Amino acid sequence: MIHQDVLMRQIRQFTKAIATLLGQSSREQPDDLLQGIDEACRTHLDGRAEDLRTLPPDALLELCHENDRFVPDVAQTLARALHRMGETYEYRDDDEKAGGCFARSLLLYRHLLHDPDAPVSWQAGTTIAALSKRVDALPVDDATQEALDAMRNGAD
Repeated sequence: MIHQDVLMRQIRQFTKAIATLLGQSSREQPDDLLQGIDEACRTHLDGRAEDLRTLPPDALLELCHENDRFVPDVAQTLARALHRMGETYEYRDDDEKAGGCFARSLLLYRHLLHDPDAPVSWQAGTTIAALSKRVDALPVDDATQEALDAMRNGAD
């Protein structure tokens, strides 16, 4: 279990850094945001921001679990980071990367809605609707699309 504890500590440090970064970031400087997310990934997770965008859906959801318990604040921070990454890629006209980010963000937000203990804001519905439209219009990898379809159809 020590490995899981270390991983969760790293994820909590990462989500704290991302939450701070998202709070301070300016939408006018999207490249700075991507660099900040990438730096946080390298520092706290020994990875890159690109890894979040390409992580298989089950592995992404697993990052949000501690001792078989879903941790809503981790999921929400990751969803926000992926959403902002998607906006940056969309601004750059990189539809494939934008679609990957938006789809994973949507997956996390939908998972949050299914958790009865997750403190979900009233704005989540608006965010999910906007993300759904973007995901429907952009390319999404098969595994993430299947996970989204399963959630949409009531399967977990």
